[in-house]
Amino acid sequence: MIAAPRLPAGAATGYAVGVACAAFPNQLPRTVFVQLVVCLVLGAAGAVVGAVIARGRPVHYRAAGYLGSVALVGWLLWQNRVRAAAEVSPVGPLGFAVLVGVVAMAPFAVAALWSVRLRAALVALASVTAAAGVAWPAAARPAVESASYAQRFTDIESRAPGVRVYASLADGASPARRAAVAVDRLVAAGGLARRAVVIAVPTGSGWVDPHFVRGVEEAMRGDSAIVAVQYTQMPSWQSFVLHRDAAAATTAALIDELHRRAPSIALRVYGQSLGTVGVVAAQRRAAELRAPIAATLQVGTPAGVAITGPAQLNASDPVGIWSPRLLVAPPGRAATAPGRATPRPPWVPLLGFVQATVDLLGATAPPPGLGHRYDEHQGSALVSGLPARIALPTAASS
Repeated sequence: MIAAPRLPAGAATGYAVGVACAAFPNQLPRTVFVQLVVCLVLGAAGAVVGAVIARGRPVHYRAAGYLGSVALVGWLLWQNRVRAAAEVSPVGPLGFAVLVGVVAMAPFAVAALWSVRLRAALVALASVTAAAGVAWPAAARPAVESASYAQRFTDIESRAPGVRVYASLADGASPARRAAVAVDRLVAAGGLARRAVVIAVPTGSGWVDPHFVRGVEEAMRGDSAIVAVQYTQMPSWQSFVLHRDAAAATTAALIDELHRRAPSIALRVYGQSLGTVGVVAAQRRAAELRAPIAATLQVGTPAGVAITGPAQLNASDPVGIWSPRLLVAPPGRAATAPGRATPRPPWVPLLGFVQATVDLLGATAPPPGLGHRYDEHQGSALVSGLPARIALPTAASS
């Protein structure tokens, strides 16, 4: 009779502690597959630490089983509470059974397969993964070329389209040159004659949220002009780390150019995610020029970027709270957006940071109103109180 595989001393308890950490409450609805991966990764880390700390000491398998079971049941209860608030279907019995079964059997499967050859393969895989993780940010290329962001901006569907102007990186090597191109196009399209003239600071990749554009245009019935100038073509998180100043410099250059060409125009400035850096820069530059700014709006402002006026932050948006500060202190920002009122999880040192980091990886996946996704309220909020000219034709009547 073959004996059942046994885990090294302390590994079982460490694995259960890791699973409990993975099951700690988080902000966003999480799929069973994602939760399974988090459980296995943190469980493996816990098993290694537990085996080192408890070497030669008795193993408490029963206590480990109780801890893991309670943690997974707690995850299910919290997750379904979050899902109910987010209007997402709950985790079903089959999905939960798969999660429990795989989490329970994984350490024994690893113990049964463990060998010198397997250890060597895992070490090699970990080394390659670590090397790739270091090299990837420097070598990463944009998934979509900058020109396509200009086209996407132009092609946003709206029931009342207004003037839209976009200057990409290909339009000039410097922020000042791109700003001049953008304002030339704005003037040629008659944008300065529109009731609402809006600067939309793109995200790091050059993307402008279609929900914002529709919100502005439909609230103004097309009596609007939105101008955007690209400053990088990298994912926002890379731009935030490497090129944060580019958003500020480009937006300041656009303020300069608009003030030179139309000093009496009262601008409205919007930015989402890294684009909020541009909003702060616009306010600063406009104050220096004594140029009128009618309104600003910061949406999904990353932690570490100052909020200097009206702002929207979903309760479930990890971008607004994620920072190394979460390791030792609770989030410093409350929800302000009209998104879905999901509950904020309790904060615990280290675990709050770990769970926010996992949520950050999928923050743009949910529908508008959840995570780092915002709906048309952002656009209508920026132009609230500004009536449109009735005579301007809309898409429905043209």
